[in-house]
Amino acid sequence: MPPKSVSAHTPEKSSARIGQLLLFALVCLFLFLYLGIFTYLNLYRYTQHVDSDIAVDAMLAREIWTEKDLTPDNWIASTERLVLGVPTLSALFYGMSGSMVFSMGLSCVIVGGLLLASIAFILRRCQNSRLGIATALLALCALPINGLRNDGQMVPFVILLWFLFADYYALHSICLFLCIGFYLYLREQAADFTGMPETSGLPGTPSHTAAVRRKLVRRGLIWLVLAGLCGALALGGMRCLQVVVLPLTVWEILLLFFESDHMARTLPRKRWIPAGFILSLLAVGALAKLYPTNVDYPMFMQDGGGMADRLTHIVPAAILECLGIAGNCKLNSLAALMQLGILAVLALIVYGLFFLFGKKSTAPSSQKMLIQALGTSFLMTVFIETVTNAEAAQNYFFVIWFVIIAVLAALITHFEKAAPRFAGLIALCVCVFAFLNLFYTYKDCVTVEDNLAEYQEVIEYMDSQDISCGYAEFWDASRICIMTDGRITMGHCYHMEDLRMYWWTTSTKWYVPNLPELMPTAYIVCTEDKSAFEAQFPNPAIVSLGFENERFAVYTSAYNLVPMI
Repeated sequence: MPPKSVSAHTPEKSSARIGQLLLFALVCLFLFLYLGIFTYLNLYRYTQHVDSDIAVDAMLAREIWTEKDLTPDNWIASTERLVLGVPTLSALFYGMSGSMVFSMGLSCVIVGGLLLASIAFILRRCQNSRLGIATALLALCALPINGLRNDGQMVPFVILLWFLFADYYALHSICLFLCIGFYLYLREQAADFTGMPETSGLPGTPSHTAAVRRKLVRRGLIWLVLAGLCGALALGGMRCLQVVVLPLTVWEILLLFFESDHMARTLPRKRWIPAGFILSLLAVGALAKLYPTNVDYPMFMQDGGGMADRLTHIVPAAILECLGIAGNCKLNSLAALMQLGILAVLALIVYGLFFLFGKKSTAPSSQKMLIQALGTSFLMTVFIETVTNAEAAQNYFFVIWFVIIAVLAALITHFEKAAPRFAGLIALCVCVFAFLNLFYTYKDCVTVEDNLAEYQEVIEYMDSQDISCGYAEFWDASRICIMTDGRITMGHCYHMEDLRMYWWTTSTKWYVPNLPELMPTAYIVCTEDKSAFEAQFPNPAIVSLGFENERFAVYTSAYNLVPMI
């Protein structure tokens, strides 16, 4: 018979194991629930929540397909002229479906899924546990509450960036994680870069030589693919440099400096292999800046007073807003509870950073280096936003969420063995927060149907008059176009009281002389601007008021009065 001590502990261990499995299943259940919500919103509620700034990406996808050009000459870009982006993928689906809305929604689902897959893969390579990885992914989906209300509907900004309308930083985030993962892999292999396991044959034998060659070819291909991805993203603008290239370069320089004992000793030659990978990313990023698709977006250095104000006030406020700490809520409300929950998460992350990087830490070096790399990317954004006049928008600091989930995964992985109750408590709290956020944010997201009623009335009137071309101010024009899935073409004007083309994320094909002057045209004007709009016409008979609701007045004319300038 087994010793009593063994048999006494067996039921307790079995019970703990069952509890861990149930907790893991609960985390996965919430994760799949959130992924289902994001998929539903993308495929069935895209037009419900999209604004004009996002809608133009779907319109760009249509132009890419119709013009058969990654950067159509007729498309006027904003701050970036994308060479590789979600519209590139969406253009393929548009060619198959003919629907801007469906193709863009499906593209966002795919790219969001790839982001989660890349994060899970890198966390696994960094020796995080299954529960740690699942909890980190759930935290990324469920913790953000930093929403602004768009026509009465709140959707968190970081969710817009990654999962719902994933054309802002989803591909850059994928590139960041994959580059960090490959760099860590090269570091692990640096000690024996050409060596192979004994099962591959004895050194010098044909089987060993062939295995070495295959391994080198695989590494070379991965290297080229990641450098190509980085270069393609950098061709479009500065985001890739800010999020991926410059942070990894600074991080690697610091690592080389400290590993060489402040340049007092020479590092092994094989240590320069991962450094060469980072250098190649810097090279392709620098070369990409010579490509003429880049848009000239002027930035200037701040003076001393401006830097101090940004560092102590503007940037910290934007970071807290990115995390969802917005205030303006009663203490006995759900909003206050959610924001207090985010503060608790921040406290846990601060504790985790001290714990993981303390002298007594036993966390694997790969986990620490992942957090260091992500932290450097976040601090690079802080630095740029502090010393320049770039808008300190909350969504620019999204990498802080990657730091949070990396620390959560590492903490849970460590405490699963050292203190399983604490690890389980962290995962359970994330599940509770995810449950509450379903009601705080996503219940309205999924069910709202009446926030676009005024837009729909305008569309119905234009359809009834057989008018397929119109103009409005930017924030209304693209939204109307995407709501009709491109059936109605809407050009942008700076102001409706001064009919001129708005040179911003639009197509030159939508304006005179590329459109005929003599054609039925609608002009959608905000009701408060009616008098100013009518005052610009010496002959009032040129336009006539055809429809009006609480928000818009729709004027019609037999003439297209908006020239391309």
